Amino acid sequence: MRKLILALMLSIVCLGANAQTPEEAEKINKWIDTYQQLNEAKDWDAMVSKAGICKQEIPEWEYVYYYSGIAYYNLKQYDNSIMNFSIFIDKNKTEAGAYLLRGHSYSEKKDIEKAIADYNAYLLANPNDIPTMLSKANAYLNVNDLNSYVKELGMVIEKDASNVSLLENRANANANLNNWDATVTDYNKLIAINPTKVDYYNNRAYANYSLKTPESYKLAIADYNKVVEMGAGNESVYLALTSLNGAMKDAKSEIKAWDKLIELQPNNIDNVYRRGAAKYNAQDYKGAIADFDIVIKADPKHINALKRRATSKSKAGDKVGAQADAKLIKEIEG
Repeated sequence: MRKLILALMLSIVCLGANAQTPEEAEKINKWIDTYQQLNEAKDWDAMVSKAGICKQEIPEWEYVYYYSGIAYYNLKQYDNSIMNFSIFIDKNKTEAGAYLLRGHSYSEKKDIEKAIADYNAYLLANPNDIPTMLSKANAYLNVNDLNSYVKELGMVIEKDASNVSLLENRANANANLNNWDATVTDYNKLIAINPTKVDYYNNRAYANYSLKTPESYKLAIADYNKVVEMGAGNESVYLALTSLNGAMKDAKSEIKAWDKLIELQPNNIDNVYRRGAAKYNAQDYKGAIADFDIVIKADPKHINALKRRATSKSKAGDKVGAQADAKLIKEIEG
């Protein structure tokens, strides 16, 4: 903020030359020097305290309110900042910086309607000022108006299409809005810019997963496999792959994902049960029985595993084993 304030202050150094008398011009230039020195020292309290003396010496000089507004803004006294900038703007509507900092003050108070009006006034004079466009977007973000935030970010991205931070922020906002198509589009752009960042593939995979179409499932599987290939496969990645491959009826790939997940979570018996179910669906009845054996050994009253094992034994031709499991099931269920 210091650079911004200095730029605004330096833009009015020449105003003393427009004074009506040489004496008045000398006083104005003296006060400009004083305020610039205080600004550089970040002595905001002194800027405020000297306003009374300045008004006595040059009562018609409206910029004393401008400088006071800057000081109060930096002191985070936003009501006082707004009051002084408003007095200044009533007297002088040509200094765009006053609208900008009053807009910041309104934004801090979450008075978004007035903040946006001031940002728009500033942008009329400075239409390509990207930091102010971002301030306008962030004003919406501060009140959780994500739809407006995304819209404003889009305008900035049009001017700076390769800005990774802006694309990441919009992708996150679109994800929070469940705008999954838009999220995928943003991550497509991010991956084109940086194809080595694993989080982009992970997040795009989740967005495609959330679209819940056969085509999006295929794309999600491809991205999660890319994450694994990049050495970042973890429990959540393999869990997603079990679900996606199951939905796509790819039993071999689903079982492979369960294998990896069981390696990562060796004490999670539910994973073994679910792998057994996947093997059953793939008609690997012996493999399913082996998994259900493990589950039942850990939990002899796991009714679903007993039922699945009984059916698997029946499918495998082990009628005696199936009948024995049926007896156990009857005993448990009463």
